Amino acid sequence: AGAKGEPRLPNCDLYVTLEPCPMCATAISFARLRRVYFGAYDPKGGGVDHGPRVFESTSCHHRPEVYGGIGEVEAAKLLKDFFGSLR
Repeated sequence: AGAKGEPRLPNCDLYVTLEPCPMCATAISFARLRRVYFGAYDPKGGGVDHGPRVFESTSCHHRPEVYGGIGEVEAAKLLKDFFGSLR
């Protein structure tokens, strides 16, 4: 946002492998991102379709369009393989 000279990113989209956590979902709301696309759902730590469901809260400042489960199997495998290689 700072590089664009604006405090918010209303014309930007975010693409991530894993469902954003509650802290990231709140930052997404504050930044006013237009859309969020993610691959794998995160039942334990997610904050969009699981957990506190940040964008559904009455205190949420902005609700982006959310598209989850895109390439879910591949995204989950990518994450498992990566973290498995660290162990």
